[in-house]
Amino acid sequence: MTGASFMFKRKPNPRPLGVPLDGLEKALQPTTLETSREGDALVVRHEKLVSRVEVIPPANPETEDGPISAVVTIKTPLPEELTSFVDNPNLIGAINSMATLGAVTEDGGDYFFGSRLTVYEQEDAWNIQFPLLLFTIIGGVDSLLGATRRMFTKEPPAGGESEWTEGDLDLVHSYLSRISVCNTGGLGLTAEFGLKADAVSAAAGDHETALWRLMADQPHPELGGGLFCLLELPHQIPDEEKLDRTLGELNRMEMAPHDLPPHFGAWCRGNLQNNPAYVSFLPNALHSAEGIALNASLWALNRAQWADAMLVASGAR
Repeated sequence: MTGASFMFKRKPNPRPLGVPLDGLEKALQPTTLETSREGDALVVRHEKLVSRVEVIPPANPETEDGPISAVVTIKTPLPEELTSFVDNPNLIGAINSMATLGAVTEDGGDYFFGSRLTVYEQEDAWNIQFPLLLFTIIGGVDSLLGATRRMFTKEPPAGGESEWTEGDLDLVHSYLSRISVCNTGGLGLTAEFGLKADAVSAAAGDHETALWRLMADQPHPELGGGLFCLLELPHQIPDEEKLDRTLGELNRMEMAPHDLPPHFGAWCRGNLQNNPAYVSFLPNALHSAEGIALNASLWALNRAQWADAMLVASGAR
């Protein structure tokens, strides 16, 4: 046909920047979720929600930890029934306190559930990163929505035993005790991360340490058994509005394509009610990802350091 032009749709790269989107799509085939590709993104359709798993280049690939090869973000816009609550920071904070693997996040007036993974060139951690991405896609949003529903309807929380054992926590302790004050007892682990060069322990009157806890005896309201992870910073922000703005900014910063630890959790109010805390919950389905509890602990150490720098710069004490 003379003068006719044909447009050929380019087939998406199965592994953009080395990220196995093809593997994730294949792993989702046995589920009820529908998938499709849009460029370097995997679009996942839940019953009522749509998640976008996108591979993007880092803002700055060169870092002290080595070159960054890719950043993966998972974003799911809020369902309509929650959009009417976005102007209530206290409620958003309450929802984020029940987070599993992502946070309710606001950016430019848009609200979504967000998670992020920064991938380094010399890092060979897909044995942990792949199942973490996969479960976040499958159940991260639904678990938070389910917990929120239970909060509103006053349904009893789900129960269930954790697959994490004292032996798992002892293994984490064997590493963390080399770099922090760390203790275990039963199905719990507590470590203190120094935020200044000479900080040792709050028990010694030092208030420049972040408190890290792993708890295998605290089921999630929706998912039941697993490993509850809690990082509490010592900074206190008495002004509630400023605290809520700070928590929102921390969750927003977590989604940036920067040299940051994996973001599978949420910033919310800590036990003091005026301090920032980061929570996440590893469901039993992730127990088989060998080393995930230790890695989560090392991510928490890194997170405490960069969050401390941000909070000090903003005037938090």
